[in-house]
Amino acid sequence: MKLERREEILKAYETCIALYGVEGATQKRIAEEAEIARPLLRHHVGNNDELLIEVVKRYRDRCQISMQEFSRYPFSDQDELLNVLFKDNSNLTSATDTMIATNLIVVAQTHAPIKEIMKSWFDDVLSSFELVLSKLFPHVTKDIITIVATGLIGIYFNLDALFPIKNNDESFQKNSYQAAKLLLESLEKKGGL
Repeated sequence: MKLERREEILKAYETCIALYGVEGATQKRIAEEAEIARPLLRHHVGNNDELLIEVVKRYRDRCQISMQEFSRYPFSDQDELLNVLFKDNSNLTSATDTMIATNLIVVAQTHAPIKEIMKSWFDDVLSSFELVLSKLFPHVTKDIITIVATGLIGIYFNLDALFPIKNNDESFQKNSYQAAKLLLESLEKKGGL
């Protein structure tokens, strides 16, 4: 029962972070979202800092699983990769996860333990993109793969982060797709940029 309650609290905290940011995710809001009495938060998870660290680790772990699946997927060509990233990415990330990541990145600027966890999260994302690209473009050097992977991640995160204000903006999504395609096409031309 305690593990189930803990899970409910962590989910509620994530929802509150996505909706209100870390500062706005108060114990009162978390307790209301989890439908428990506020004093039980500390009992099940700990103090505010412990609760935040648990949410960051939970987010990182969830992303690791997603990135492992992504890097194992047998993409047949760059168009299939682009479609997954820019046309049908509902299984890769959700709007809630994007908002959580954005808020955790902000907090990481002033919170050293969270910064370390978020750095490992990003390193995992980068490694996954590099692995996918190295499978699609085995003739390209690691340095160039890293550069293009970094660019793809930037375009992908930008599209996701702007989703709340660019929702249903087909030209923005199309332009993001085309920018990523140009990057990938550079890998076909003599092995790099």
